[in-house]
Amino acid sequence: MEPWRHSWGPRQCSKAGVSDHFDVVILGGGCAGLSLSMALAAQGVHCPRTLVIESRTEYTNDRTWCYWNDRYAPAPYPIQQRWQTMRVVHAGRSVSLDCGSTPYHMLAAQDFYDTAQVSIDRQANIELRRGTSVVGEPTRSGVVWIIRTGSGDVTARSVVDTRPPLVPRRDGAALWQSFYGEEIECSASVFDASSMDLMHFLAPDPRYIPFLYVLPVTPTRALVEVTVFGAAPLAPRELSARLQAAVAERVGDAPFTTLRREHGILPMGLNEPPSSAHRSCVRVGVMAGGARPSTGYAFQRIQRWAGDCAHALVSSRHPIDHQPDPLPLRVMDRIFLDVLRADPSRGGALFFSLFSRADPARVIRFLSGNGGVIDALAVAAAMPMPPFVRAALAMTRRRSRICEVEGIA
Repeated sequence: MEPWRHSWGPRQCSKAGVSDHFDVVILGGGCAGLSLSMALAAQGVHCPRTLVIESRTEYTNDRTWCYWNDRYAPAPYPIQQRWQTMRVVHAGRSVSLDCGSTPYHMLAAQDFYDTAQVSIDRQANIELRRGTSVVGEPTRSGVVWIIRTGSGDVTARSVVDTRPPLVPRRDGAALWQSFYGEEIECSASVFDASSMDLMHFLAPDPRYIPFLYVLPVTPTRALVEVTVFGAAPLAPRELSARLQAAVAERVGDAPFTTLRREHGILPMGLNEPPSSAHRSCVRVGVMAGGARPSTGYAFQRIQRWAGDCAHALVSSRHPIDHQPDPLPLRVMDRIFLDVLRADPSRGGALFFSLFSRADPARVIRFLSGNGGVIDALAVAAAMPMPPFVRAALAMTRRRSRICEVEGIA
């Protein structure tokens, strides 16, 4: 099949066109949807005619994305802050880690949204419709998909659905990462803006692994978040008391102003990854395999997927979803999550052992999803072995029982 670039050009599709037929419709204009839009816009004259449907009427600074980036790699967005040192604290002990070769970047959602809007506005073949709701699931008719919206039907050859396919529930993932935070401006210099707290573990809890995540932007301004790894997803009201106590401890008696709040729930190891009914309609995003299972990091993984998906759409007309990690890494992720779920009260000690014993560069590659099997083995070697051996044996027994049942059936 010939690529799209051989069959049409930019004169055939413009934002002022009357047709509601598109080559690609992207459902949801969040991180994944806008990332793909920017990757398609970068294709220039080869960009397929694309529609992005977003229910929000306006974008606000509602979240923060963070990731490790190569020191020499230019960031395509205005980065709010970068840190070359990160700290992990547990039970009165702390370890500072040098991440200078891969600084930790903080990206404000509003800067990401603004960058995406500029990219879309410059590309005549991409249209963003805000304040538009999708009614029902896309249905296939012949070679096209029909998408019903509150303002009428649109059709497309391919659909990329970035909307969350599930409501977070206890048995939906091996663990859930729930966080609730406030960005505050303090009247006194109470923060060290040269270093960030990646994990400052709170008192052990038999139900989940709680820690603080502190991102200082200036000596007086920081994002302070309470994060929990647990079997059940948590709402803001369940994290609010811990957050208020953490903020009070950090600022002391100094008055402060809350600039904004953010809350999120990320899956750590989906138990049932979503499947696609047809290769021309895929589900993607954080709730569809876009997040690193053992850590919840997703932003850079989504950027890599967006580039690959844009290339696939231009060259073969079909989108792609998130490709699974190599089998050894998937197995190790699952064992790691099983250990954390079996005994959350030991989670802080396990993470502190990892950061204090392993090479920081290997740990960063593992956490961000850029590592290989050797990095995974180095991470494993930094952990106490007995709980991981028990988890691996339990996994082997479970798989054996499944194979026996399937064999009988």
